[in-house]
Amino acid sequence: MRMELPGSAQTAVPVRRSWPCYLVPFFLALGPGVIGLCADNDAGGMLSYVVTGASHGLLWLLPALVLLGFPTFGVQAVALRVAEATRRPYSKVLLAGVGLPLARMEAFALYALNALILATEFVGMGLALSLAGVSRPLSAILTFCLVVALTTARVYPHIEQLLLRIALVTLAFIPALLWVHHRAGGWASAFAAHVPNAWFLLLALSGNTLAPWMIYWQQNAVWAGEPRAPRQRRWDLLTGQIAMIVMASAVLLLGALTPGRASAWASPVAWIARDGGGTAGALFAVGLFAAGLLAACTISLASLWTLREALGAGAPSPEEAPNRGGWRAVHLATLAVAAAGALWPGVAAGTLALWAQALGAVWMPVSLVLLGLVARSKHLMGDLAIGRHAQWALALLAGGYVVLAVRAFV
Repeated sequence: MRMELPGSAQTAVPVRRSWPCYLVPFFLALGPGVIGLCADNDAGGMLSYVVTGASHGLLWLLPALVLLGFPTFGVQAVALRVAEATRRPYSKVLLAGVGLPLARMEAFALYALNALILATEFVGMGLALSLAGVSRPLSAILTFCLVVALTTARVYPHIEQLLLRIALVTLAFIPALLWVHHRAGGWASAFAAHVPNAWFLLLALSGNTLAPWMIYWQQNAVWAGEPRAPRQRRWDLLTGQIAMIVMASAVLLLGALTPGRASAWASPVAWIARDGGGTAGALFAVGLFAAGLLAACTISLASLWTLREALGAGAPSPEEAPNRGGWRAVHLATLAVAAAGALWPGVAAGTLALWAQALGAVWMPVSLVLLGLVARSKHLMGDLAIGRHAQWALALLAGGYVVLAVRAFV
């Protein structure tokens, strides 16, 4: 940019921009992509990552995590493409693309899966608060009230701004890794090749990297959120993908480097605080609480969007939050059941988290097939319909999930 000076001898003077000016477009682009992918690193996911890391074998777990990032980004990009082409809620798109029975089957299955995942969020937040001496019943009440308060805004964009701020707090996982006190030779054992239950852990890892609810969140958040240019949305998605891999890798390493593994599955937060150091435990608890809070808000709204649209009661306006009107009672009941489920006696947090992620991976092939059927439809997508190569990629990814599930359970 040049500025003309007044007077007969005008001289062009370049105006230098400070570096914050170049960051403004980046921050304006952040939205549903970052929220959805950071929420995918939810409390249950982080608990599953830390106990997976405690099983060691990062020689192949970390590369698997990085490689899984590529199909995750690809699937989210297809969901974004569907959102841009249809400008409609995802369940409504499914109703038009595959018919009422399949759309409702998907909606009810995801609602049940999301209810289980929501329980792991309250378990994770409860474990984080337990480090400060808060009892389990009190933590369930406090976290329930907090999630309800954060999701009561009348319009979705206001909720999105709150969730972006919570996502920043999850960065606490990185200093937690830097502060952990690991034993001598910890790095060597962390990258040992032998891993018990390897196929099940990989299934849970893949289910956490890409969950079915993320497709609905990406579609509906684009439909209901602040208007952004296509380039901004893709940058938002890429930023979220990078953040997800970095955070997940940090927590895998944290679990692998913390000495001892006996109590990792039952109470990961207390284990890290005791054997890895109080500072590392406190930072992990802060990140875990923020991750659980972010995911509890995101997944509960995604569930409600899915259910109300499949039952023929879409939001009257794109910006309106899904928990309006009579659906508020469904929203409150879902959160209450999830919070109460976290109080179930004898629940091992790490085990519950792994099973929740693994069951999500088992259902993922169905969600991928339905997404492919919609995304290839010229009637719905017009010129943005995906080509044959993208269709084959989705089919191969769905087949990969099936193979993982068979190897893990058979």
